[in-house]
Amino acid sequence: MIPRRAFLAAPLIPLAMRAAENKPNVALVIAPGWRGVDAPWSGDSPVAAPNLSKFAEGAAVFPRAYACDPATDPARSGILTGRYPHVNGVLTDGGALRAEEVTLDAVLKLAGYSAVDSLEGAPRAPFFWKVTLEASRAAPVDPAKIRLRDNVPKDFEDKARKALAARYADCTAMDAQFGKVLSALDRAGVANDTMVVFTSDRGEQLGSHGLEGAGVAYEESTRILFAIRFPRVMSGSASDMAASQVDILPTVLGLCGEPMFEGIQGHDLSPFLMGGTGERPESVYVEGKLDTKEEWRMVVVGSDKLVVDAEGAVTQLFNLASDPLEKKNLASDAPAQLRRDSLLAVLRARRSGLLDFRRR
Repeated sequence: MIPRRAFLAAPLIPLAMRAAENKPNVALVIAPGWRGVDAPWSGDSPVAAPNLSKFAEGAAVFPRAYACDPATDPARSGILTGRYPHVNGVLTDGGALRAEEVTLDAVLKLAGYSAVDSLEGAPRAPFFWKVTLEASRAAPVDPAKIRLRDNVPKDFEDKARKALAARYADCTAMDAQFGKVLSALDRAGVANDTMVVFTSDRGEQLGSHGLEGAGVAYEESTRILFAIRFPRVMSGSASDMAASQVDILPTVLGLCGEPMFEGIQGHDLSPFLMGGTGERPESVYVEGKLDTKEEWRMVVVGSDKLVVDAEGAVTQLFNLASDPLEKKNLASDAPAQLRRDSLLAVLRARRSGLLDFRRR
């Protein structure tokens, strides 16, 4: 593992001159606000997304993927640094990365990758192509045909249908744009040698639990889309492993054969993707509303999910296997005390290991 200071001080040219043969191209595609609960691979998706559905057939899919923080800029900072917002400095939307942060594009540039905005003009391989899809509206969805999740309150149904109709149209438009990305790779003849990472930054409530917007610990906000296709070394599969946005950077580096640098907080999932074994993440850690009175932390272990407030007091406990819509909060249930205490211990250990000492 490269020490962080050594990486930052490394001269560009010597590292970039390392052999580029057989290095995969990398395309990172981010879909703003596309909820994990509306993923095509959920088996019950209301979104028309034929391109993403076809892509998933040949990709490694993580149905249980979570945002590191369900807010746009903090989430994207986690994707690009492999580090949580409380460490990289992007606590809120509009926040700036700490000057000393190392990003995925910087790592790949030092490894000899060229950054591209499109595939026109036959870019030099290997290349890194980062695409943020635009939520421009496609054909409008009829709100009357929207089927609501069962955790939308009655008095919120009309508002939720309109919000969901707009969001689903956005997703269909983003799917069409993603189709153009895949077609560009095919036309350039590089699809087999390109690792495509498709993810979203965060989810959104859209009426579930009577809430709008994002930033809360419910599955509608925290669950994201995450799938990787790399035909040269991987086949399509689905994993029951819980994953995080901060796993994207180390996993990409692992698949590219690049060394890790000091300070990465995510897990390298590449050994699992290539059919091997490795240290399986035992939990997923999520944080939200940093630097506010509503600040919270969350941990998911297996099917159990625990949420604490800014002071570390338990506010929510759900079993996602028996209660996927999170309608029964077990935080105060006496029979769940042992489970609650066990999860709280895991959360505290993760918090310590991640240097998350902002509040206890």
